[in-house]
Amino acid sequence: MKNQAVALDLRLINHVQIDTASSTAKVGGGAPLGDVDRALQQQGFITPVASISRVAYAGWAMYSGYGPYSSRFGLGVDRIVGAKVINAQGEPVEADADLLKAIRGAEGAFGVIVELTISIYKLDWILSGVLFKSDDDLPTVVRQYNEGYRALLSAEGMQATPLERPPVCSECAHANIWTSLQGASEDLETGNQWVERMSTLGPVVANAVQPRTPLAWLHEQDRLVAKSTQGQTFTISVRAITVEVADVIARYTSSMPADPHITFDMHKLRDCSLSAKANAGSVFSAREGHFMCEVTAIVDRDSLEATLAWGREFGEALRKTSAENIVPASYVSCLTRDDFEPDRICGNILQLLKRVKERADPENTFQNAISYLEQ
Repeated sequence: MKNQAVALDLRLINHVQIDTASSTAKVGGGAPLGDVDRALQQQGFITPVASISRVAYAGWAMYSGYGPYSSRFGLGVDRIVGAKVINAQGEPVEADADLLKAIRGAEGAFGVIVELTISIYKLDWILSGVLFKSDDDLPTVVRQYNEGYRALLSAEGMQATPLERPPVCSECAHANIWTSLQGASEDLETGNQWVERMSTLGPVVANAVQPRTPLAWLHEQDRLVAKSTQGQTFTISVRAITVEVADVIARYTSSMPADPHITFDMHKLRDCSLSAKANAGSVFSAREGHFMCEVTAIVDRDSLEATLAWGREFGEALRKTSAENIVPASYVSCLTRDDFEPDRICGNILQLLKRVKERADPENTFQNAISYLEQ
């Protein structure tokens, strides 16, 4: 007998209630990132968000919360300070310490998350934008960029996301590698100095970096993202972009299918981040500095099989690089059920997750979420 499932649409649970006294906000379980950002900006606040405004904030934050603000404020998962959950009996409950710890990294296997309480921060503007680089000789540019970029990783207050290929420039033969810069700092002069340093890492054909509000930056990012596609995202985290890893990236970005929605990007959790250290209140385990590599193999026309094959091969090639450089933890929200290996991903916190699952959902009502009970 096939498993039966009910899909819950939480988009109407879309509220953001700001408490300026405690610098926190209550966010509805269906609120998209753009609405959260917009509500916070109206009162001069920000919280870590991703680069796509239509992504639901709760799911993004609970599975890790990678994004361009992690260097200064940490990952989204660590900004969660409370949660309201509909349990297996249909009752709304406030998450206790154990359930909250499990939610911070393992998300909805224990109930329906209808509200998160998160930390927020005062921030009016950022220095952000795109540096477009030539790709006349892509392997050489990737290696050159990687060598220079590694030398700049100790910079505080700036996160760079290198080696992406945005849809907006798919028709530009010489502008397909780009670096998205976002710095949360009041020091514009210092920020511009870092932009100049990043510009030296390869031939720049266009510089679109400028001061803007966080919300304006998010709207700019939306221009690069498809509104309707099909496909899959493949992710793997590595400790460093070694020569071996850079060569794989160069090879597969050179053979990237010709669809403007396909991208490859990396999120860097830098050693200076608040989240790059052990956290006893979260089950998210990727706490060392690393790059989360994301192959987005999505299309809007009839080339799905070829695109998925390219994305799968790209991901496998990265996985076959030096085992010592691979971070065991994965971006769980991008895994299929067949790829979910709890012993590898969860490590020594698997028993905690099973204990919380057995207490919160003993009959495995939420079995179509990633389940820790049956493992």
